Amino acid sequence: MMRTRTPCKGGTMLFNRDPEKAAQKAAVKAEKKQQRQEAAAQRQADKEALKEWRNAHPAEKTMNTAAMLKMWPSSTRGMTNLGPVKGGSAEFINAGAHKAWTATRLVAGAATLGVSAAATGRKNKGAAVINVTFGNGAAQTYTVKPEPAYLKDANQYVNAFNALAAQLASEEDAAS
Repeated sequence: MMRTRTPCKGGTMLFNRDPEKAAQKAAVKAEKKQQRQEAAAQRQADKEALKEWRNAHPAEKTMNTAAMLKMWPSSTRGMTNLGPVKGGSAEFINAGAHKAWTATRLVAGAATLGVSAAATGRKNKGAAVINVTFGNGAAQTYTVKPEPAYLKDANQYVNAFNALAAQLASEEDAAS
Protein backbone atom coordinates (compact mmCIF):
# COMPACT_ATOMS: atom_id res chain seq x y z
CA MET A 1 0.00 0.00 0.00
CA MET A 2 1.48 3.33 -1.07
CA ARG A 3 1.04 6.59 0.83
CA THR A 4 0.39 9.76 -1.08
CA ARG A 5 -0.07 13.34 -0.05
CA THR A 6 -3.57 14.58 -0.37
CA PRO A 7 -4.40 18.21 -0.97
CA CYS A 8 -6.39 20.14 1.62
CA LYS A 9 -9.28 22.40 0.90
CA GLY A 10 -8.45 24.84 -1.82
CA GLY A 11 -5.91 22.48 -3.45
CA THR A 12 -2.84 23.44 -1.34
CA MET A 13 -0.60 20.88 0.26
CA LEU A 14 -0.62 20.14 3.95
CA PHE A 15 2.65 22.06 4.49
CA ASN A 16 2.23 25.75 5.13
CA ARG A 17 5.35 27.80 4.35
CA ASP A 18 6.21 30.81 6.43
CA PRO A 19 6.78 33.64 3.92
CA GLU A 20 9.44 35.32 6.12
CA LYS A 21 11.48 32.12 6.45
CA ALA A 22 11.12 31.45 2.75
CA ALA A 23 12.37 34.98 1.96
CA GLN A 24 15.32 34.55 4.35
CA LYS A 25 16.26 31.21 2.79
CA ALA A 26 15.99 32.68 -0.69
CA ALA A 27 18.21 35.63 0.34
CA VAL A 28 20.83 33.30 1.87
CA LYS A 29 20.71 31.08 -1.20
CA ALA A 30 21.12 34.08 -3.52
CA GLU A 31 24.04 35.38 -1.43
CA LYS A 32 25.80 31.99 -1.53
CA LYS A 33 25.25 31.79 -5.28
CA GLN A 34 26.73 35.27 -5.68
CA GLN A 35 29.77 34.28 -3.57
CA ARG A 36 30.26 31.12 -5.65
CA GLN A 37 30.09 33.13 -8.87
CA GLU A 38 32.59 35.69 -7.54
CA ALA A 39 34.95 32.92 -6.40
CA ALA A 40 34.69 31.22 -9.80
CA ALA A 41 35.40 34.53 -11.55
CA GLN A 42 38.41 35.11 -9.26
CA ARG A 43 39.75 31.61 -9.95
CA GLN A 44 39.34 32.15 -13.69
CA ALA A 45 41.14 35.51 -13.48
CA ASP A 46 43.99 33.91 -11.49
CA LYS A 47 44.18 31.10 -14.03
CA GLU A 48 44.39 33.59 -16.92
CA ALA A 49 47.06 35.63 -15.11
CA LEU A 50 49.12 32.48 -14.45
CA LYS A 51 48.76 31.45 -18.10
CA GLU A 52 49.94 34.89 -19.20
CA TRP A 53 52.88 34.75 -16.76
CA ARG A 54 53.89 31.30 -17.99
CA ASN A 55 53.77 32.49 -21.60
CA ALA A 56 56.35 35.11 -20.64
CA HIS A 57 58.35 32.48 -18.70
CA PRO A 58 58.40 29.31 -20.84
CA ALA A 59 61.14 27.73 -18.69
CA GLU A 60 58.59 27.24 -15.90
CA LYS A 61 56.34 25.25 -18.24
CA THR A 62 59.29 23.10 -19.30
CA MET A 63 60.39 22.59 -15.69
CA ASN A 64 56.90 21.57 -14.54
CA THR A 65 56.51 19.20 -17.49
CA ALA A 66 59.81 17.51 -16.63
CA ALA A 67 58.80 17.28 -12.94
CA MET A 68 55.45 15.69 -13.74
CA LEU A 69 54.97 12.30 -12.04
CA LYS A 70 58.28 12.68 -10.21
CA MET A 71 59.17 13.90 -6.74
CA TRP A 72 60.88 17.03 -8.04
CA PRO A 73 59.25 20.33 -7.00
CA SER A 74 57.13 22.15 -9.55
CA SER A 75 56.87 25.92 -9.69
CA THR A 76 54.06 28.47 -9.74
CA ARG A 77 55.17 31.99 -10.65
CA GLY A 78 58.74 31.17 -9.68
CA MET A 79 57.87 29.72 -6.26
CA THR A 80 58.16 26.06 -5.27
CA ASN A 81 56.98 24.49 -2.04
CA LEU A 82 60.61 24.55 -0.83
CA GLY A 83 61.46 28.12 -1.78
CA PRO A 84 61.83 30.60 -4.63
CA VAL A 85 63.53 29.66 -7.90
CA LYS A 86 65.06 33.14 -8.21
CA GLY A 87 68.55 33.09 -6.75
CA GLY A 88 68.69 29.31 -6.86
CA SER A 89 70.56 26.85 -9.00
CA ALA A 90 70.37 23.21 -9.99
CA GLU A 91 72.94 20.71 -11.16
CA PHE A 92 72.56 17.29 -12.67
CA ILE A 93 75.17 14.75 -11.62
CA ASN A 94 75.16 11.73 -13.88
CA ALA A 95 77.75 9.33 -12.52
CA GLY A 96 77.74 6.91 -15.40
CA ALA A 97 74.05 6.11 -15.19
CA HIS A 98 73.80 6.00 -18.97
CA LYS A 99 76.90 3.94 -19.71
CA ALA A 100 76.88 0.28 -20.63
CA TRP A 101 79.37 -2.33 -19.53
CA THR A 102 83.01 -1.37 -19.09
CA ALA A 103 85.88 -3.57 -18.10
CA THR A 104 86.08 -2.02 -14.63
CA ARG A 105 82.38 -2.57 -14.05
CA LEU A 106 82.66 -6.13 -15.23
CA VAL A 107 85.51 -6.73 -12.80
CA ALA A 108 83.69 -4.89 -9.99
CA GLY A 109 80.48 -6.78 -10.72
CA ALA A 110 82.27 -10.11 -10.71
CA ALA A 111 84.14 -9.21 -7.53
CA THR A 112 81.14 -7.95 -5.57
CA LEU A 113 78.25 -9.93 -6.97
CA GLY A 114 80.05 -13.13 -7.86
CA VAL A 115 80.23 -14.96 -11.14
CA SER A 116 76.44 -15.19 -11.50
CA ALA A 117 76.09 -11.45 -12.12
CA ALA A 118 78.68 -11.54 -14.87
CA ALA A 119 77.15 -14.68 -16.36
CA THR A 120 73.59 -13.31 -16.42
CA GLY A 121 74.73 -10.02 -17.94
CA ARG A 122 73.40 -7.85 -15.12
CA LYS A 123 74.38 -4.24 -15.57
CA ASN A 124 75.91 -2.31 -12.71
CA LYS A 125 74.37 1.06 -13.50
CA GLY A 126 75.78 4.22 -11.99
CA ALA A 127 73.85 6.75 -9.95
CA ALA A 128 72.35 10.02 -11.09
CA VAL A 129 71.12 12.84 -8.84
CA ILE A 130 69.78 16.36 -9.10
CA ASN A 131 71.10 18.86 -6.55
CA VAL A 132 68.75 21.84 -6.27
CA THR A 133 69.52 24.96 -4.22
CA PHE A 134 66.62 27.39 -3.85
CA GLY A 135 66.74 31.17 -3.53
CA ASN A 136 66.14 31.00 0.24
CA GLY A 137 69.20 28.77 0.75
CA ALA A 138 67.31 25.50 1.10
CA ALA A 139 68.99 22.63 -0.70
CA GLN A 140 67.58 19.30 -1.77
CA THR A 141 68.97 16.26 -3.57
CA TYR A 142 66.79 14.00 -5.70
CA THR A 143 67.84 10.62 -7.03
CA VAL A 144 67.11 9.85 -10.66
CA LYS A 145 66.34 6.41 -12.04
CA PRO A 146 69.12 5.33 -14.40
CA GLU A 147 66.76 5.02 -17.38
CA PRO A 148 67.00 7.15 -20.52
CA ALA A 149 63.58 8.82 -20.13
CA TYR A 150 64.28 9.82 -16.51
CA LEU A 151 67.79 11.01 -17.33
CA LYS A 152 66.42 13.14 -20.17
CA ASP A 153 63.74 14.62 -17.89
CA ALA A 154 66.32 15.31 -15.16
CA ASN A 155 68.57 17.14 -17.61
CA GLN A 156 65.58 19.10 -18.95
CA TYR A 157 64.46 19.97 -15.39
CA VAL A 158 67.90 21.28 -14.39
CA ASN A 159 68.27 23.34 -17.57
CA ALA A 160 64.78 24.82 -17.17
CA PHE A 161 65.32 25.54 -13.45
CA ASN A 162 68.56 27.41 -14.17
CA ALA A 163 66.99 29.27 -17.13
CA LEU A 164 64.01 30.36 -15.01
CA ALA A 165 66.28 31.46 -12.14
CA ALA A 166 68.38 33.52 -14.58
CA GLN A 167 65.29 35.05 -16.22
CA LEU A 168 63.78 36.03 -12.87
CA ALA A 169 67.09 37.54 -11.71
CA SER A 170 67.45 39.55 -14.94
CA GLU A 171 63.86 40.80 -14.62
CA GLU A 172 64.60 41.99 -11.08
CA ASP A 173 67.77 43.73 -12.28
CA ALA A 174 65.84 45.42 -15.10
CA ALA A 175 63.15 46.58 -12.67
CA SER A 176 65.72 48.09 -10.26
